[in-house]
Amino acid sequence: MKRIKLLKLAEKDFENVYELMEEAFPVEEVRPPKNAIAQLRDPRYRILISQNEADQMLGFIARWDLGTRIFVEHFAVDSSLRGGGIGSGMMRAFLSQAEKPVVIEVEDEKTETNLRRIHFYLRLGFHLSQYGYDQPVYRGDMSKKIPLKLMTYPTPLTAAGFETFKKQVFTQIYKIIKT
Repeated sequence: MKRIKLLKLAEKDFENVYELMEEAFPVEEVRPPKNAIAQLRDPRYRILISQNEADQMLGFIARWDLGTRIFVEHFAVDSSLRGGGIGSGMMRAFLSQAEKPVVIEVEDEKTETNLRRIHFYLRLGFHLSQYGYDQPVYRGDMSKKIPLKLMTYPTPLTAAGFETFKKQVFTQIYKIIKT
């Protein structure tokens, strides 16, 4: 497989990313379009895409720079291309250029799909932590809880690291101040 390159998303191409985001994630985990476009202007937020030779988008990685860590909020590959190594190639390329430790959220091991996703990240060198939280809902059923666990690269998450990360994520991204 060819080496995968990640390119910074041009705002004019956001619609394609948003369509894939809506297809790949539950509605509760995707911001309304207006909010999603607005966050593109936040200097801490960046979307990286991978394209083929015909400039067709293969997938994207949406990440936040939280100062001490990089948080991957969304990562998806076009559904017609999954299982062919594009996702692992994209994530390897991302990790090779990450200037800070990386954190991702995953759903628990209760379903086969969730377990496959966890094993995908484990194969890439991530560590599954015991730490997690309920992600706030972006839209849809606001009473729904989204229980998530954290995975980290290149080293396991410590208790102190979890507390720092959770505070950063809940204040800077979810905009919920928890003490």
